[in-house]
Amino acid sequence: MPLGSRFHRLFGATLVSSAGTGMHAAAVPLLALQTTTGPLALSAVVVAAEIPWVLLSLHAGVVVDRLDRRKVMVWADFARCAVLTGLAALVLTGRVDLVRLVTAAFLLGVGQVFFDIAAQSAIPDLVPRDPRGLAVANGRIAAAESTGEDFAGPPLGSALFGVGTVLPFAGNALSFAASGLLILSIRPGAGRATTPRARRGSVRGEIAEGVRWLTGNRTLRALAVVSCLGNVAVTAQFAMLALLAGEVLRLPDFGFGLLLTATAVGATAGGLAAAAVGRWLGPGTVLLVGKSGVGAAILVLGLVANPWVAAAMMAVTGALMTAEKVVVSTVRQQIVPGELLGRVLSSSRLVVMAGGPAGAALGGVLATLFAVQVAYVAAGAFLVVVAAVSYPVLNNRALASATAHQSG
Repeated sequence: MPLGSRFHRLFGATLVSSAGTGMHAAAVPLLALQTTTGPLALSAVVVAAEIPWVLLSLHAGVVVDRLDRRKVMVWADFARCAVLTGLAALVLTGRVDLVRLVTAAFLLGVGQVFFDIAAQSAIPDLVPRDPRGLAVANGRIAAAESTGEDFAGPPLGSALFGVGTVLPFAGNALSFAASGLLILSIRPGAGRATTPRARRGSVRGEIAEGVRWLTGNRTLRALAVVSCLGNVAVTAQFAMLALLAGEVLRLPDFGFGLLLTATAVGATAGGLAAAAVGRWLGPGTVLLVGKSGVGAAILVLGLVANPWVAAAMMAVTGALMTAEKVVVSTVRQQIVPGELLGRVLSSSRLVVMAGGPAGAALGGVLATLFAVQVAYVAAGAFLVVVAAVSYPVLNNRALASATAHQSG
């Protein structure tokens, strides 16, 4: 389905910036290990990169709804380019310390929050606002994100770091500059998604309006809660993956990376196929079968000790999770008015993100008290139950009714 040059420039920018994100996701911890060997210090860098989602996502939604979303993406890219240029200069002069590294990780995380919310909110303005066009666009964006952040970026960042410490950061700065220029070249359209709107109230009031929209709509509320519960199980899976790879699958260190690569390959395939599969089976079926399928795959990971089966299950997890993500994004974009999309999206993201720490903690507790396999069996079974319980509100008929009611 032709989506037009404006969308393809967003797609190219997403691919380039996602590759940059993957590069610094791999290179920043390696740089931290040169600065300190303490595990708490290393975790501080990771937390600094993730905490902006908790602190700023709601405010980012307000900014995205108030301003031209193209400009928000451009500012986010150019700001991240400036941060990485400064970090590269610190590396060259040997002046990197933990405080500066944590600060850089935090600022890069802030840029990602604003870019991601603005990009998702701008999609309905760049493609036909119908289920097919939105699904195809969301699938391609999801595939670009997975390819860059999980498949191409991390190994490239690690390889460049081995050649020269400054290279991944300099290359990353260039990737964000290229992404910003691509977004800047997108001509404004007549749609409402990139058009600035008049300020209507305080920041707190506008945040509350987005939260009310999320909590007041049965379908959006269910999607956010189910995604949060899914994040509990999936985060438990990934948090214990290194332990599973070493103790159960008996894989060497690089084998853990191969499991992550299998996930990325599956995610890319799932993103590209999601629109066609959704038209064939219906969005509700994709969502519910995907959720229960991920649960079954996690369950199998806890029951087998074969590396090839484990890699296949990781690929299945990546494919089904990405297909679910495409469905959720498409349904949300059909239901939510364009001028509210940034705030409703940021509110949803905040709910979903809350499941991550809970999943990581629960996975660690179960693995410590019993065995790492128990964490996988419990997470997988939990996710299958979540899919079954959510059937009444997220089946094909319910989703069709929700989107038809809004468009009407």
